[in-house]
Amino acid sequence: MQKEIDKIEAQIIERIYKLFQEKYDGNKSAFAKSAECSETTIRRILRNKQGITINLLLRMAKALETTVSDLMEDLKIQEK
Repeated sequence: MQKEIDKIEAQIIERIYKLFQEKYDGNKSAFAKSAECSETTIRRILRNKQGITINLLLRMAKALETTVSDLMEDLKIQEK
């Protein structure tokens, strides 16, 4: 079960990263300020070195001008 959760989280982070690149042009400091967290947190999450909480996911979605539902839409877990 944990592997599936990790895969879902990785897919969500990929989507966040793509939107982050588009909206903030790689500026982690500006993204962190908009998401009301530290730049270190942004770096660690985007590198899959830190899990993402629901609270932070909501703030990141707002900073990216999207919704959590959009970030999670059509998520697929690849079977072996």
